Amino acid sequence: MNVPYKLGGNTKEGIDCSGFVYMIYNRVYEKKVPRTSIKLFDACKKIPTHKLQEGDLVFFKLNEKEVSHVGIYLTHSQFVHASVSKGVIISSLSESYYARAFVSGGRL
Repeated sequence: MNVPYKLGGNTKEGIDCSGFVYMIYNRVYEKKVPRTSIKLFDACKKIPTHKLQEGDLVFFKLNEKEVSHVGIYLTHSQFVHASVSKGVIISSLSESYYARAFVSGGRL
């Protein structure tokens, strides 16, 4: 938490959304995963919102025609991610910004 956003980053000095997922999956789940949001999306089995479990991924299209943002689902519609404006934070899928941009859940 409180790590600033940095495009292409994957350290505590600065991290982007897919770098955050990459680091967490490597350190917590001891699993190598793709490094970009699109490649993560392509690698996942798609999961509907009501079947999301802790550790599943959530994907968004933020001002893009393709997936451009990814986070890690926690519980109760909450997910952790690297926000451009706030760094690593917890947000809710029910927030209007994320609800509009939500594409799918995914499980690796």
